[in-house]
Amino acid sequence: MDMASIHGSAAVLGDYVSADVVLPARHSFLGPEQMAENVLMDLSAEANQKVRKHPIVVAGEAFGYGTGRESPSRALQAAGVRAVIAKSFSRLFFRNAINNGIVVIQCPQLASMPVQDGDEIEIALAHGRVKWKDKTFSIAPVTDVVAKIVAAGSLINYGRQLLTSDKVK
Repeated sequence: MDMASIHGSAAVLGDYVSADVVLPARHSFLGPEQMAENVLMDLSAEANQKVRKHPIVVAGEAFGYGTGRESPSRALQAAGVRAVIAKSFSRLFFRNAINNGIVVIQCPQLASMPVQDGDEIEIALAHGRVKWKDKTFSIAPVTDVVAKIVAAGSLINYGRQLLTSDKVK
C-alpha cells in the first residue's frame, strides 16, 4: 500500500455511529467477506452499499464509540475502507482501526463541510494535508510506525515483518 497518500471517493456518515452499528456483536466471528456484507447494515442497507463502494469514510462526532471489539474495524477493512475521517473518534476505535490497517484522521474542518457520497478526497499522509474539491485542510501527519502498520495491513502483519527482518536477528 502506498503510504504517501490515499486517494478515493467518500462514503458520508453522520454523527454518533457506534462501533456496534458498524458491526454488531452477533457478526463478530464471521469471516471477512461476511463481515463486509454486514458492515453498517444496522444503520441501513444503503450505508452498507456505499461504504463498500468508497474507500474513504467521512463521519461526524464520536465515530466508533461504544464497544472495544476489534471486529468493527476488521469489517470496515474487509469492506475496502482505507481511511476514516471524522470530527472525533472513540479512542478504542481509533487504535483498533490502526491495528487493522485503516488510517484514522481527526479533521473536524473537513467533517463539517458539505461532503457528498462519491466526492473525491486526497489524503497526503506524510505532509499532513487532506484535499477536498478546492479546499485543503491541515491534519496531524501519520507517524512512521502507524504508516508501517497500515502498509503491512495490520499490527499483527507488521509484527511478523519485524520478527522476520534482519534487524531483529
